[in-house]
Amino acid sequence: MNKLFRDLDLYKGIVLAALLLTPIGLWFVNAQQERIEACKRAISDATRSGGWLEEIGSLQRKVEIVVQNKRGMSDAIEKPTTYLEGQIIAAGGSALKSSDFVLQSPKVDPGTLPGSKQAVNDHVLDVLWPRKDLSVPMDFLYAVLFNCESGAGLAAGQGQQSVWKLRTLEVLNATDERLMLAFKTPPAELQDRWTIRRMSFVRREPAQTKGK
Repeated sequence: MNKLFRDLDLYKGIVLAALLLTPIGLWFVNAQQERIEACKRAISDATRSGGWLEEIGSLQRKVEIVVQNKRGMSDAIEKPTTYLEGQIIAAGGSALKSSDFVLQSPKVDPGTLPGSKQAVNDHVLDVLWPRKDLSVPMDFLYAVLFNCESGAGLAAGQGQQSVWKLRTLEVLNATDERLMLAFKTPPAELQDRWTIRRMSFVRREPAQTKGK
């Protein structure tokens, strides 16, 4: 062994090193080639129609809209009863009073987005109409839904929409309730008078996951 190293000159050393390093070089080149192929596949999957880049861009736009709405509709989130009360009264004009309806505090209804595992919290706010003699025209209902869902008058000029959306609406024509309950044939034309039986609005936000 000592004789081998004594006879080893520069050229022999280069040849010996090349023999020893060749397998390592081949392994390194092969590993790099596999990484390159994986990068090419990732780029192809990301840039194709419906790929990761398109999905990320879509999610980013949705997140931006949520953030903008939270900033512009902070009162609607932090003081929902005040916000919805103002929107409902604005729809009814001077004929409607705040005592004609009752807004309950939002209740959290947890769930998941359809077709995914994303956990969400639905904040459900019920609007009660205790007066049995109160009937409203259909235009009033349209105005309530437009005001509450659009955020009309609160984020004007900012292109923002309300975070609250209609969840439940149940109305009964008040032409002759006794006739309806008796399951008799209604008149040919019903008056534009409607009693609100159920109404609720919902605000959805992603559920916050607790760290393990």
